[in-house]
Amino acid sequence: MAMANNKTQCFKCKKEKITYPCEGCSKRFCFTDLAEHKQLLNDELNHIINDYDQFKQRINEQKQNPQNHPLLKQINQWERNSIEIIQQKAQDCRNIISRYSQKFINDVEMKFNDLSEQIKQFHSENEFNEINLNYLTNQLRKIAEELNNPSNISIHQGSKSFISEISIISSIKSKSSKWKQNGITVAGGNGEGQELNQLQFPYGIFIDKNKNIFIADYANHRIVEWKCNAKDGHIIAGGNGQGNRMDQLNFPTDIVVDQQSHSIIVADWETDE
Repeated sequence: MAMANNKTQCFKCKKEKITYPCEGCSKRFCFTDLAEHKQLLNDELNHIINDYDQFKQRINEQKQNPQNHPLLKQINQWERNSIEIIQQKAQDCRNIISRYSQKFINDVEMKFNDLSEQIKQFHSENEFNEINLNYLTNQLRKIAEELNNPSNISIHQGSKSFISEISIISSIKSKSSKWKQNGITVAGGNGEGQELNQLQFPYGIFIDKNKNIFIADYANHRIVEWKCNAKDGHIIAGGNGQGNRMDQLNFPTDIVVDQQSHSIIVADWETDE
């Protein structure tokens, strides 16, 4: 009786031998090549473990040194560049003030010298009266006022920044945050307008602990408070037309409510020239 042939071809050496299957790759290897195959798998596992250890080390380093984040370097560079721009602008303005101040003092001194000559002349000639004395007094007062309150130079601070702003944009979302398919309107929702149930280009909001909403109603130049579940809002700041009076706002963009002091802080975007 012939012995059954239970030999199959080894995947590695391609010879007919007694082979053993690898459950991972479903290939069959002879005893020698199976051992070598397992050794290769073991080497690959060690390589993965090494990569894992290196990655774990990187995580620990970043946890211990969060200030080494590459974006922080960009922020630091932006800060340095912005400071340089501000310092250069400030120095330019100082130079202008310095040149103006020197010319201004020279002009005042020239006027004072002319007045001194007139005083000396009156005193030497001994010919003067009340009119002359009043004239000298008034001229000296005018020169003193001009020196104390120069009116032909001032500082103008523009509303537009000459420094490029930066902000952080992140796609990281909280695991607990989930968008609900059906939302509800909590303020406005009645078209654009200036009625108390309307808004026009709402810009910034603040929500207090009672869920009341404070809205910077940009184009209506006002701050409106909407109580929780209210159908209308009520004006708490502005609402008296566009302007820069104490009872007016000019395109407000944001608001913060200090509930302890019962006060509000408004970012009023523009200022009338």
